[in-house]
Amino acid sequence: MNKKSILITILIGFAIGVFILQPLGITIFTFSSQNYEINWWQYLINNFIEILNINGNQIFENILFGLLGASVALMYSVTEKRI
Repeated sequence: MNKKSILITILIGFAIGVFILQPLGITIFTFSSQNYEINWWQYLINNFIEILNINGNQIFENILFGLLGASVALMYSVTEKRI
């Protein structure tokens, strides 16, 4: 793997972590902890809006979920190249 493909993999994984893994994970947690009071889709929409409203706490969560996505994408890419 060259440096350009590794960087692209990391950036795509970071975006997947922030914009897919984070809202889904938080939505599932919130939905189950609120005893399924409102529609699941409403929780998902609220979490997407919260991600876009960046504040001090949200930046830390975005970075953590981005790193999670980037590491999973990188591990997948490296193991795929070896097989």
